[in-house]
Amino acid sequence: MSQLPPPYGPHPTGPGPARPPKPRPSAGWFAVGIVLIVGAVGAGVGLFVWTLSGFSDTDVTVARDGRAHAVALTADHEQMLWSYDFDRQPDCRVVDRSTDEEVPLRRPGGDFRRNAGSAGDWVGTWRFDSGSGDLEITCSRSGSTPLSTVEIGPAPRIGSFVVGILATILVPLALGLAGVIVLLVTGILWSLRPAQPR
Repeated sequence: MSQLPPPYGPHPTGPGPARPPKPRPSAGWFAVGIVLIVGAVGAGVGLFVWTLSGFSDTDVTVARDGRAHAVALTADHEQMLWSYDFDRQPDCRVVDRSTDEEVPLRRPGGDFRRNAGSAGDWVGTWRFDSGSGDLEITCSRSGSTPLSTVEIGPAPRIGSFVVGILATILVPLALGLAGVIVLLVTGILWSLRPAQPR
């Protein structure tokens, strides 16, 4: 009695067909890497400006003339009063016009300075809460020049400043590193693989 051949046929004796090599990546990947690097520079500049904006934003300027000046500020926000460093620390009085109550002034809690050009530096002098935002501010003339002023704006927040500094460092670093990796990998694959068939 003869044996039947196996139903699945004979085993192949030679190697299978060679797989075609993978083509090199599209040139568009170089553009992706360059965009990431350019984005890192843009993000670094933008975040740096945003971080420092808390020190440069001012809402009103008040003359140091001993007179009461009505000002409108954002309600229920902590404000900083800035004065020139070459002037004597101003003696100021802030009154909430909606309640006729005097607003307490506090020390700034640190050394806050921002550049005022050749005139010197602005120095953070007093902190206070804006309350209703409808305020009356009086700063004495004593120890100042006839043209001396004070500026008032949002008080810098240390927490936001630290977050801004970290973001200014880490976000551009991550984008730039990703861009370099994309360019490096794309360049290696571009040199090792054949061009895509047309």
